[in-house]
Amino acid sequence: MAASSLRLSVIIPAYNEERRLGATLDEVGSYLGRQPYPAEVLVVDDGSTDGTVSVAQQHASALPRFRLLRNPHNLGKGGAVRHGVMASQGGQVLLYDADGSTPIEELERCWPYAAAGTFVVGTRKAAGARILKRQAPLREWMGKGFTYLSNRWLGLRISDVTCGFKLLERQAAHAVCRLQRLNRWAYDAELFFLAKRLGIRVREVPIQWADSAQTRVRLGSDTVSSFVELLQIRWNALRGVYRDT
Repeated sequence: MAASSLRLSVIIPAYNEERRLGATLDEVGSYLGRQPYPAEVLVVDDGSTDGTVSVAQQHASALPRFRLLRNPHNLGKGGAVRHGVMASQGGQVLLYDADGSTPIEELERCWPYAAAGTFVVGTRKAAGARILKRQAPLREWMGKGFTYLSNRWLGLRISDVTCGFKLLERQAAHAVCRLQRLNRWAYDAELFFLAKRLGIRVREVPIQWADSAQTRVRLGSDTVSSFVELLQIRWNALRGVYRDT
């Protein structure tokens, strides 16, 4: 199948996700199998030390077109996303979390806005969103704080920076990820910052979402690192790191 005939690439970054990945791949495969358009699924193993790779391979038969990409070591979610996006061949690229916290069916809400060059972003914060299971209060508060600082420091207007359900047209996705530099927790904010610099329109769409209790975010060190990385984005911009040659 030629790359140009693929409508959708689903990018799933995975690090030590052997417990959650299998069910997510089954759901994604079932959904895509009912669609009239061709699609591919790319699982990016980010240096897992558990059975993530084995689980991905075991569930590959449930997927319409499957590729397993592997980072040589753990780079971070941003690095895994970049690897997947740059290898993708679909006309639209969906960034999708391995825990399946947003049902893949929520893609139906995004398609009407998936025009060329538009960055369609799932949001848990807008009217119409359905939260089936909330995060712990402290984690939710920290997420709001990160979104607030991202908007203030980077000049953004995004209600939910960290939601892991994002749909981009392939050319826009490649343009943004070609410039992306952060590998870890603030990569979401960097994507939005780069989209703004490139003139890519962002459209937020309310989605259904449920918290996964097995999240790997460490409230102490990872939160501090995320805020430091926001400053790194500004510093990179001042130094011309994001200049597209």
